Amino acid sequence: MAAVLRQAHFHFGGIALALLAFTATGHADGWRTTGWLYAQGANMDGYTVINGNRTDVNVSASELFDHLDMAGMMAVRSETDRFALTLNAVFTGLGADGAAGNGNFYDLDVTQDMVELAWSWRLNERHELFVGGRYQSLSVDLSIKRPDGTSGATDQTKSLFDPVIGARGAWPIGQAWTLIARADIGGFGVGSDFTWSTMAVLDWSLSRNFGLVFGYRALDTDYSQGSGDERFEFDMRVAGPLLGLRYNFSP
Repeated sequence: MAAVLRQAHFHFGGIALALLAFTATGHADGWRTTGWLYAQGANMDGYTVINGNRTDVNVSASELFDHLDMAGMMAVRSETDRFALTLNAVFTGLGADGAAGNGNFYDLDVTQDMVELAWSWRLNERHELFVGGRYQSLSVDLSIKRPDGTSGATDQTKSLFDPVIGARGAWPIGQAWTLIARADIGGFGVGSDFTWSTMAVLDWSLSRNFGLVFGYRALDTDYSQGSGDERFEFDMRVAGPLLGLRYNFSP
């Protein structure tokens, strides 16, 4: 656990510096900059294959809190009336254990880091289309205990970069609330075989600069590489509710 916390601290430290540098664009004429900090309760649904060992992970809603780890998220967005530039960074640490279909018992830990940069064309005040890139670092540690009493452990770490395309919308609801929805698809065999993500949040304005954000986010990654005993597959959906704080850097 200490190693995971040190790793998370290292990743967030570097990303935080990049985000602070990115907010400087908000001082340019015509640009408005907003930042978000999120905490997400995340669960996972899918499977992994490591060195020929397949592990299926299906965490139901009733089991969520038995497997729940936290995901930290940061985002910065600078926009004009015509364009927007968005930087998202996510660190997710997940754990699951249980019985596999072949009688094995498994203990699985997944660390999934993501940094995404997107450039948007704003069609109007509410709708936009974007293109960008998503970098992911996947680290999977698997321990297995077999019915005959033997055990084994294996791990894999992979890095991949995916082009993504998507759309975003923001719709005011009264004076204090805004509904924001975002979705994208990507991969196309460049990095992962296919990836998609969605997020829908309600933004509650508390003051001129501060707001609270409530919502739900999902990220699905389908990646495979190698064959036989060297085969690595990661087909996993990470999803869950989120709570965040928004701050408007621009006056």
